[in-house]
Amino acid sequence: MKRKPDVLVILVAAFGLGVLVTLLLPLAANDTVAAPASALQAGIIIRD
Repeated sequence: MKRKPDVLVILVAAFGLGVLVTLLLPLAANDTVAAPASALQAGIIIRD
C-alpha cells in the first residue's frame, strides 16, 4: 500500500516551484520583448 503525499508537502512544493519560476523568468526574457522594434511601434513620428 502506497502512502499518499501530505497536502502540506504538495503546497510547499508548488510554492517553491512558483518562486523558482518567478526568479528565473526575468533571466530568460531578452530586451526585445518589452522594447519596441521600430520607431513606428514606439509611436515616434519623425517628419523631415
